Amino acid sequence: MKRKLIIAAAVVLSFGSMLAQPTAWSEPQLLIKSSQGLMAPTWSPDGSQIAVTGDNFVGIWVAQANGTDLRQVSAAPGAGYQMHWDSNQTILSMPYSIENQKRMTRIERVDANTGKIQEVAKPTRAFKLSAMTGATNVFQTMLDEPQNATSIIDGLSEYAGKWIINPALSPDGTKIAFQIVTKGLFVCNADGTGLKSLGKGSHPSWLPDSHYLMMTLIADDGHRFTSSDIYCVNVDNGNDFNITANSETIPVTIAVSPDGTKLAFDNDTDGAIYIINLNY
Repeated sequence: MKRKLIIAAAVVLSFGSMLAQPTAWSEPQLLIKSSQGLMAPTWSPDGSQIAVTGDNFVGIWVAQANGTDLRQVSAAPGAGYQMHWDSNQTILSMPYSIENQKRMTRIERVDANTGKIQEVAKPTRAFKLSAMTGATNVFQTMLDEPQNATSIIDGLSEYAGKWIINPALSPDGTKIAFQIVTKGLFVCNADGTGLKSLGKGSHPSWLPDSHYLMMTLIADDGHRFTSSDIYCVNVDNGNDFNITANSETIPVTIAVSPDGTKLAFDNDTDGAIYIINLNY
């Protein structure tokens, strides 16, 4: 497999410790292809399985980490939005239904092997995303009040009125990466202090050391995505490096595996899931 190697001294210095971030990576390889367009890959805690959803977050499918044994475990609308593995065998999902012309969201636990569904929380209009993730404090506010979080969190007051989307808590729980709509990608401490801009970027996914993350840099023409690349970013100094510079894929949502050795993403070009192998 062709590898891109980071060997220049300037690059080494810009990234910091070579133990903290990938020093080589494979070209994107097809992992899961289906007649159904797939998106939003999410790894199980042990990295042995990967869950994906369909267009508009309808349904959930689960496959082995190598892309085999793809099976549908939910067909519910909204089931794949912010789905969250709560064990190596079960996924927390928040599908919705329309009742009396009102959208009602519930929480379900889905068995990743059998598709058996257990209701965890009954349908409600006043749904809080943190109820599914167990998030607290600033991260909880970002999840539950995306339209108001910049006004509520003191450290974000200069962007008051702007929406927050795609917040991601670092593996060590000390930092949050997130987007501020129209302003780009940011990182702050878990208590909301130390706000730092990382420039343009979206859909952050942390590497295990909590000092580096992956993000996508997407371009569009107002109607569709025209190009995208995946960057590895040092959140301490903002330095980044493009790891898909020679790929024709258009990555949108990305997910780093728990051990940091794999990066899965949905490709807007063909609705398939691809994987990049990372070496340290």
